[in-house]
Formats: sequence, C-alpha cells, structure tokens
Amino acid sequence: MESGSSSSLGLKKNGKKTDRNCRAWTAIEERALVDLMKDLVTNGWKSENGFKPGYLQKLEAGMMRMLPGTDIRAVPHITSRITMWKKFHGSLQTMLTSNSGIGFTATHMIDCHNDTWARIVKMFKNVGKNVDVI
Repeated sequence: MESGSSSSLGLKKNGKKTDRNCRAWTAIEERALVDLMKDLVTNGWKSENGFKPGYLQKLEAGMMRMLPGTDIRAVPHITSRITMWKKFHGSLQTMLTSNSGIGFTATHMIDCHNDTWARIVKMFKNVGKNVDVI
C-alpha cells in the first residue's frame, strides 16, 4: 500500500485516522427518524427556534423502540444525519429558487435535462452524492 493513499483501515491521505462514527443509514432507519421527528413536532417538542432541549434523547429512545438492537445514538449519528439533511435542503431550496431549469414530477422527483443536472451537480457539490439518477 502506498503511504499517501487511504485504506479500509480508516486512514486519510495525511496519515490521520478518519472519524469512525460515520455510518451508512438504511432507508428503514431514515424513515423511522423522520417519523419520530414528526411525532415530536405533533407532541409540542418544536418551538419557534428549533426543538426543545432533550429532543435528541427522545429520538434515540424512539429509535431503540422502533428498531431493537440498533447502534444509532443521538450523538453523533442523529445529529450528523440532521446536519446532512439541512445541507441538502439548503442546496435544494437554492436550486428551486434560482430558475435553474429544474422542476418536480408528481412523484416528488427532480425533473431536468441531463446537461442541466450536470451543471447543478458542479454548482452544488453535496447534491450529486445524495441523489439517485433514474
């Protein structure tokens, strides 16, 4: 192995270890988190400036209840997933309000030409990684 390349051992190019808390979420886990967040909003846990203190612990307990044996924790897993959603939402909102030539289908999918999509992915680096092209 070359000294400057990354490996499955979690090493970056500079030799430092990567964050081992990064995990791949399944669709079921993500759906469960969305449902739990909706329940918190419905039950008064959302205020004008965000969620009330203790909401992460409620989400973690709910995930344990819905998915027994899960390894998802409030910190770092749930907080990083919410941060990723915020970044993705910000990019999507900017795309939709910038007259970029995209729209939505009836099934809530982004609809645009391939050249338009290529331009969008260049402008919004975090979008191309998180969207499946059909």
